[in-house]
Amino acid sequence: RAAYLPQERRIAWNLPAIEVAALGAPFLSTADALERARAALDEVEAGHLADRGVAEMSGGERARVLLARALAADARALLADEPTAGLDPEAQLMVLERLRARAAAGQAVLVSLHDLALAARHADRVVVLDGGRVVADAAPMAALTPEVMARTFGLSARWVEGPDGPLLSSGRYSEGSGSGARRASSPV
Repeated sequence: RAAYLPQERRIAWNLPAIEVAALGAPFLSTADALERARAALDEVEAGHLADRGVAEMSGGERARVLLARALAADARALLADEPTAGLDPEAQLMVLERLRARAAAGQAVLVSLHDLALAARHADRVVVLDGGRVVADAAPMAALTPEVMARTFGLSARWVEGPDGPLLSSGRYSEGSGSGARRASSPV
């Protein structure tokens, strides 16, 4: 079994957070699913939202509820698509800390991120894709070299060691770099 955390945070019905999180455990009895959902909401620091309707929540609160739903599944693998997109910095760190804790406990965790600095600090392994093709697959700093970032993202970038891990210093190579123009303008 695998759990999936989508990037899209739209929820069609204004269900209470506890019920949305319990959807992650559909094969348990209602009582057990609600118990697991409450534990997952607490894990993502959203226990106080349990009885609130998701339509009344901010995007960040809804993101926590959807993460709780994925965690409530207690699946062997967790796939998270841009779980930090649109979140404030503290919430980004909380989400990645929870995912790392799950990985440390033996759950397979696969996360897609566009924030290279977060990937460098929190991933065990980074796979860089360009047009669906793997261009790097290694430990974070080995995968996110200045050359790979230039070729793939059109960035003039370098890593600086900060007190809490690597920091990315970057700029665009030219006005036209990025998207489809990056290969033409990249010096690497």
